[in-house]
Amino acid sequence: MKVQAYIFISAHQPRKVVQALRQIEGVVKADALLGSPDAIAIVEGNDIALMDAVIDQIVEIPGVTGTDSKVARWIK
Repeated sequence: MKVQAYIFISAHQPRKVVQALRQIEGVVKADALLGSPDAIAIVEGNDIALMDAVIDQIVEIPGVTGTDSKVARWIK
């Protein structure tokens, strides 16, 4: 079963951060936001471990000052 997460990102340079987010495998959508937080990334993967690996890459992007991750729950 696929896992999806919404990663809310605080950043000094949101546009540059979004450009970097869009290069990360597993990030299916990334956009800058008006207000706080500064950006959002939607991440999909096969398990939570993959999500952790993607989040590890996100926090290493220059300009990222913090993240808040929310894993989506699939409801049928």
